[in-house]
Amino acid sequence: MNIRKLTTYALIASVAVTMLSGCNKDTADTPAESTIESSLTETTESVPETTAKKIYTAEEYKAAGINELNSVPILMYHRIYGMTNAETSYTGGNVDKDGYNRTSEAFEADLRMYYQQGYRMMRLTDYVDGNIDVEFGYSPLILTFDDGIRDVVVQGWNTDGTPIFDPTCAIAILEKIKAEYPDYNVTATFFLYSILFENGEENDYKVIKWLVDNGYDIGNHTLDHTKLGGCEPEEIEKQVGAMYKKLDQIIPGQYVNIIALPYGSPESMSEDSPQYSKIFSGTYEGFTYTTKAALLCAWTRSYSPFVRDYNRTAIRRIRAYDNGGDDWDIAMNFEQLNNGKRYISDGDPDTIVFPASDNDSGDWLKTTYGHQVITY
Repeated sequence: MNIRKLTTYALIASVAVTMLSGCNKDTADTPAESTIESSLTETTESVPETTAKKIYTAEEYKAAGINELNSVPILMYHRIYGMTNAETSYTGGNVDKDGYNRTSEAFEADLRMYYQQGYRMMRLTDYVDGNIDVEFGYSPLILTFDDGIRDVVVQGWNTDGTPIFDPTCAIAILEKIKAEYPDYNVTATFFLYSILFENGEENDYKVIKWLVDNGYDIGNHTLDHTKLGGCEPEEIEKQVGAMYKKLDQIIPGQYVNIIALPYGSPESMSEDSPQYSKIFSGTYEGFTYTTKAALLCAWTRSYSPFVRDYNRTAIRRIRAYDNGGDDWDIAMNFEQLNNGKRYISDGDPDTIVFPASDNDSGDWLKTTYGHQVITY
């Protein structure tokens, strides 16, 4: 068994029983040069070389615990404050009673813990599209941030036009981790409302463009951070459509058409209701929008996008907080994930691999998105 397999096996068996960190319940072709000689001239031309995907045996899938029907952790963060854990009055690295906001110390520890346990980041929009490209034996992890405040704090600009970040804000810590762990595939989706990151309009417009140019995504959190449950269809159309329109003015065609529902509302509204439909399509002041997925303010891991219970209009997230391993905090969720519940990738985004026993009746598999299905 090679080192990667040994490492992978150990990561799969690990349980997150000690953590520095903790919504309410309910992851090319390479040109090869060939030299062609003739009696007249010597010519060098680039010939594309196809890199074949490694084919694994059933025994190798089993040894690595490959299962792409299992769960994916989508972490929900809010504000990251430049504080140590000792400076808060709350459990672990929580900055508020309910644990929606995190200290910079705890946030950095969270990121290191996820990496050490064999998780690798991927873009939320790829997850929604069923395009999970994570290395063999590792597990996908998705980071989301709601509101924008304290996630990006700009202190100034370098002469080359790049931003200077407060070292304790979320993006600075993400960039630090990205430099340390190139194979972590560091990325995140920031869901914004009209105040953006609160660095002033000019700075925020520039930094939003920098973010999308550097591997991050921007999504919709409604115009006014409005609880959509109970709103009339016209108001929902305004809240959703106006924010998409604003993002389109800042980064035309570069934002993701995914919404993080403020307060998770309306989590129980019928998909057939006029109100609910306006979240997913509408026109506001001549701007027509569509939404391909909606995130709840939920409490636990999300389904694999390939199983019957996956619903892109109501995707669950883990509230990133510490509660001593109780009430669906980070520790509780990752203990369950690491105890046989985590999605473990086969390394090929075009195939779905899982134990045949996990889909005995054929009822668990919802869709393949055109993938090849492999069981062992």
